[in-house]
Amino acid sequence: MKRLFASLVLFVLVSITLFAYQFSPLNVTFEPTGGGSAKVYTIVNDSDSPIAIEVSAVKRSITIDGEEYNEDASAYFTIQPSKMIITPQSTQLVRVQYRGPRTVTEELSFRIISEQIPYSTGAKSEGEGQMISFLFVYSTSAYVQPGKIVEKVASSATINEEGKLEIRIDNKGSVHQLLNDLSITVKGNKGGTYTLTDEDMGAIKGSNLLCGASLRIVMDIPSSLSEATSFTPEVKYNYSWSN
Repeated sequence: MKRLFASLVLFVLVSITLFAYQFSPLNVTFEPTGGGSAKVYTIVNDSDSPIAIEVSAVKRSITIDGEEYNEDASAYFTIQPSKMIITPQSTQLVRVQYRGPRTVTEELSFRIISEQIPYSTGAKSEGEGQMISFLFVYSTSAYVQPGKIVEKVASSATINEEGKLEIRIDNKGSVHQLLNDLSITVKGNKGGTYTLTDEDMGAIKGSNLLCGASLRIVMDIPSSLSEATSFTPEVKYNYSWSN
């Protein structure tokens, strides 16, 4: 099952009005044991109509090309309540308890999803036309903290089978890294250098390099590196892990 990256996703369904709500926090770090293994999320229905909400957890991974994919994580969390109807102008608290492995050597990445589901208080009157309504989905970030925090990113650059320059960035630490303000300069063994442009880096710039994950950039060999037979990339970004 695939999910989108955005913190807030809109789905269009057939209904009558817009029932907006708020879900927080959007980013949480759980501890594997103790009081920090449970967190409280808040749902605020600031509309004038009741809404139905379902809260769930999914495990979060990324491919080497930066595409996120998700798997069911119900075995890792207890969510109370997981389904609810929230009355107008009211607040609902949801307790999320981590129930996974107690020994965590590498950070675990999840999303806690709050999804508005269709809900009707009664049948429509005869002849009433259908109108567009929006159901809101919050896809929030959740991590389980490892016992030791290690921030370590390695990089390499080679010519792949298609004759392209392939640059890899590997997270060899124990926590995720956000590649904010990413800068990559590749040096060739023949003296040439090339600094990648934003277009070269594409969606990799600013992406979330999850623990144990790798990302790659594949591009034509720049003319300044055309004589090189080996390459050394220098990767810089602006992020330091904090709970």
